[in-house]
Amino acid sequence: MKLNPWTLILGMAIVTYLPRMLPMLVLSKRTIPEKLAKWMSFIPVSIFSALIFSDIFFWSGDLTLDPLTNFKLIPSLLTAGVAYYTKSLLFSMVVGVISLSLFIYLN
Repeated sequence: MKLNPWTLILGMAIVTYLPRMLPMLVLSKRTIPEKLAKWMSFIPVSIFSALIFSDIFFWSGDLTLDPLTNFKLIPSLLTAGVAYYTKSLLFSMVVGVISLSLFIYLN
């Protein structure tokens, strides 16, 4: 069976859009309890942390804490320090990209 590419794109758009729209429609008229709202505020941070830490500590599929073989450890610590002191997302991203690029290029 051969699908029209536009049908496929439209189907993917609907499948992507529905899970975002339905909770807004269902919960727009309701008041969310304060405890639930506070609990839900931690979800983006925990997902972001899981993505970042798995990318930093698992080099080539193995857990690596040695900075000589895992080239992401030192640039990530440098980036975290810059982010803490400057509170600037843009500056932190620039420092992270440049430091990781230099670290991989020099090794």
